[in-house]
Amino acid sequence: MAKSFRLLIVLHALLLSTLLSASSTTEKQLTLVFAGNMPDIGVHTYGTYAGLAGLLEEMRRQDTPTIFTFAGGSLGPSPLSSLDRGSHIIDILNTLEPDLMTLTKREFSYFEDELTLRSYEAAFPIVSSNLYDPMIRGNLEGILSSLLVEKDNTKVGFISILDEEVVEEYLLKRVNVFEPRQVIQDHIAALKKQGAELVVLVYSKERDYYQTLITEKQIDFALRVRPTGQISIDQLQQNKVYSISYKEPFMLLKMNWNTNNQVKNLTIDTPKIYYSNLPSIPTTSLLVDEYNQRLNRLLDQKIGFFGTEIHTTRSLVRTKEMPFGNFIADALKDYAKTDVGLVNGGIIRGDKSYTKGAIISRRDIATELPFRAHVAVLTLTGAQLKQALENSVSEVENAKGKFLHVSGIFFTYSLEEPAGNRIKTLLVNGKELKPQQDYTVATSDYLANGGDGYEVFVNALHNDKFTQISPLLSDIVIRVIQQQKTIFPKIESRIKQVTQ
Repeated sequence: MAKSFRLLIVLHALLLSTLLSASSTTEKQLTLVFAGNMPDIGVHTYGTYAGLAGLLEEMRRQDTPTIFTFAGGSLGPSPLSSLDRGSHIIDILNTLEPDLMTLTKREFSYFEDELTLRSYEAAFPIVSSNLYDPMIRGNLEGILSSLLVEKDNTKVGFISILDEEVVEEYLLKRVNVFEPRQVIQDHIAALKKQGAELVVLVYSKERDYYQTLITEKQIDFALRVRPTGQISIDQLQQNKVYSISYKEPFMLLKMNWNTNNQVKNLTIDTPKIYYSNLPSIPTTSLLVDEYNQRLNRLLDQKIGFFGTEIHTTRSLVRTKEMPFGNFIADALKDYAKTDVGLVNGGIIRGDKSYTKGAIISRRDIATELPFRAHVAVLTLTGAQLKQALENSVSEVENAKGKFLHVSGIFFTYSLEEPAGNRIKTLLVNGKELKPQQDYTVATSDYLANGGDGYEVFVNALHNDKFTQISPLLSDIVIRVIQQQKTIFPKIESRIKQVTQ
């Protein structure tokens, strides 16, 4: 009898232990809506803000808690952002109620102070973890360094890494962007101390140690913003790196894990999103329509016609001579009455094709030249001009935005030579370049101030006569089109790649 009683006590203890163990391993679910790379609200080819609103409403109606992460890449450049510096994007996002927004290089299209103003307009936190402003000895005003989001007793920590190249590419004068390795480690520790069950890294530029962080389970998965190109979903799932791009701006992550600290068993599904089937939410649709109507009133004025077929695809404007680039460089040179006109391919952003006879509107030029770049006139020696052209073709194989379109110049280059020694022949207005001779150059204020690696321009003589007038490049191009009515840009072998 006593033995049976003891056996019952042991069995009861084992059962109780099993129940307590089971209760300590609670299964959790979470839905994460990841979106971004949506600068132009007038483009309806891919995902729209109205469609994103529909997706969010559908997810938020479900029992599973939902976190909405907006990955940036949207405050600029675009036709409307050239007028309001991205304020309309923040206004639209406020109707969608993101849990957080992260930053990419595009958020600095209109520099640091404008980004701070946008952060004050936002009804949601904006996060960038490796950004530092020496003036306040901390992150840029209005920006958080990391964030813990809590939904239905689930805590998720977010770390957002900004590309270091933004300082040079966008000529940022105040802020520093730190190499992120130690920054990430510090934020991982801080977020886990705050109770983060999942830690997420958001980034654009790939680094070799990010995958190590995932493999070692220091972070649970990563979200990537890809400006161009795409990766297959299968590959993304294997690596636990989930990407959006310009043509696929939304992603849905359905997560499931248990709370056992030893073995989390996190699984993530990424169901396909059918953009055309997303319901449109009236509140967001009406706001977007209102902004588009304002833009239409400003930009739908017809200014001329294309007399030839024109393409402004990204790969074209950054790698070779093309008609529209020649047209812009010619317009600069003619306006400033200089020896040479130079414009970088990265400033041309339309990524479009125009048929022969197509109408040209102000919107087209605002789409092609969305940055508020002004004319600058410099005096360079022949040696400095050649140095600038060497920089132009130093990374042409990587389709960098520094590639120049030229007027008044004919040159050849070879990719068989190392960067800095690629120019083979160089003529200025039909005559061989003389290293000691002075040449006047019309370009953008961005390049004149050293953007895209053109430090040679910083030390050149700047002509204040034109910087005081300071017209926009886009206004000069519009004026030329209005004067000519029909334009016939063409290739003239100004830039030729040669082999030895």
